[in-house]
Amino acid sequence: MDNRRGFTLIEIIVVMLLMSIVAAVLLNIICYSVQSYIFARNTDQLSQKTQLAMARLKVELTDIADVAGASATQITYTVPKSAAPPSCALDTGCQYKIMLSGRQITLQDVTNSGTAQILIDGLTTGNGGKTFLSYFKSDGTTAWTMADGFSALYKIKVNISLDNETGGGVIATTYEESISPRAGGILYAPRPS
Repeated sequence: MDNRRGFTLIEIIVVMLLMSIVAAVLLNIICYSVQSYIFARNTDQLSQKTQLAMARLKVELTDIADVAGASATQITYTVPKSAAPPSCALDTGCQYKIMLSGRQITLQDVTNSGTAQILIDGLTTGNGGKTFLSYFKSDGTTAWTMADGFSALYKIKVNISLDNETGGGVIATTYEESISPRAGGILYAPRPS
């Protein structure tokens, strides 16, 4: 009898089977970690992009002196010369339009017939079913309309829904901001609540 030591064929097959199970588990953990990283990175980029757009919308809508047109997808407003950019040469101020169009939000200088500039793109189709612009009276719940007059406009609620790509597909991420126009009051002073 030969007394050599070694592995039998069954032992080798069992070890290979166990190693393949461990490798499959590790592969799933690595894939999940990479997907989580990609999701976190995309969410961070969307958040920064949205914060910039919301900050610009807040600057634009805080100092408005009048509203020429308002709907759920756009607002045309006048900014007094003291709060307008240097391109505004009129003493009465200049008129601008913010509009949701397709999958982007644009800002246009109406007075100087400027082309619309993109504030943010990559929105969810139909803004994720959210109303882009909502207008309210001083109680915060009653809807404001153009018939109420500009002085009754207390708050503008802005909703933006962006597509967030994940490893498992695309989900909508919604951002909301409430802006209180100063309604021709003292510029650069907060409106009393």
